[in-house]
Amino acid sequence: MTKVFGILYIASLLFFSSCQNRNTNGKTEKSSAGTEDSLLKNNEIVSSTTTNKDGISLKYTFNNSDGTCILELNGEIIELKQERTASGIKYSNEHFIYTNWHGETNLYKDGKLIFKCP
Repeated sequence: MTKVFGILYIASLLFFSSCQNRNTNGKTEKSSAGTEDSLLKNNEIVSSTTTNKDGISLKYTFNNSDGTCILELNGEIIELKQERTASGIKYSNEHFIYTNWHGETNLYKDGKLIFKCP
């Protein structure tokens, strides 16, 4: 009988400690400094560069408020529109498709893979 109460006690501790809302990424947490909307506004435009194993760099700028992306690969400027996905990100136009899922970046031109990282 003591084992049953011990197991129930441990299970209830695990249940109640796991149900607390602990948002550690800070993206949707509201604070006295601002609301969720202001946190998103701070991240409206995100720019960076990724380099694949061949040393080729892809520069990108995401405009989250417009749902657009500008890529630069080998001096070529590519403008894309965001598409909805269940997981990851996807931007495209009539010739290019850019995807990023679980840290894997792919850029296709007319169906052919032209950039992959990692």
